[in-house]
Amino acid sequence: MGNKVIITGASSEIGLAIAKKFLTRDYDVILHGNRNIINCESLMDELNIKCKIIRADFSIESEIDKFVKEMENVDILINGASLNTHGLLSNYPDENIDLMLMINIKSLVKITRTAINQMLLKRKGVIINISSVMAQRGLRGASIYAGTKGFMESMSRVLTAEYGKKGIRINNVAPGPIDSGELKKTREYAEEEVNRLSISKRLGIPEDVANLVYFLSTDEAEFINGKTYAIDGGFNTGI
Repeated sequence: MGNKVIITGASSEIGLAIAKKFLTRDYDVILHGNRNIINCESLMDELNIKCKIIRADFSIESEIDKFVKEMENVDILINGASLNTHGLLSNYPDENIDLMLMINIKSLVKITRTAINQMLLKRKGVIINISSVMAQRGLRGASIYAGTKGFMESMSRVLTAEYGKKGIRINNVAPGPIDSGELKKTREYAEEEVNRLSISKRLGIPEDVANLVYFLSTDEAEFINGKTYAIDGGFNTGI
């Protein structure tokens, strides 16, 4: 087996595409999921491959702590776990705010800290965070979610300054209109409006994100550090 890869949020459509990219190559992969963890199990059946799958609810701090105890000797960390709920801040429920801060920030910090401490021992490692174009582009109803992704990107830049010379690379991938999740549901009744989100000839697909994540994890990208890459078909250009 090759390098150890941990992928959080692997049960989402984007997470599964990323997982497949690593699982079909020589990596020792650990997948994390929660409510949709059956998707990870289905991927194992599809590929006829076995790997460790960990179920953890990152909205509960004790489960975050339990998850980090399962992390050992990680070489590549993909932070994909995330919660995205929408609403105007003036009437946004406190419960939703607490959930998003716990999942999108608290778990991110604890898991990243654990990975960095392990990577420091080897003076080598790669961390890739799945952000969002919403961190750079204001969309109504996304203030909390966008704020958590802005935190992710800011933290990554600082961590790069702190640990880049110690052999650790940290980059962000920020998907835009990817035909998955909530966007796919929206397309069912507003396809024309959704298609206008991209100036490319098509919407993005999870594999587009997976291809970029995989490249950034390889030695071919060893001179890329502390950056955020939008993969959005031109959505963030404002055209």
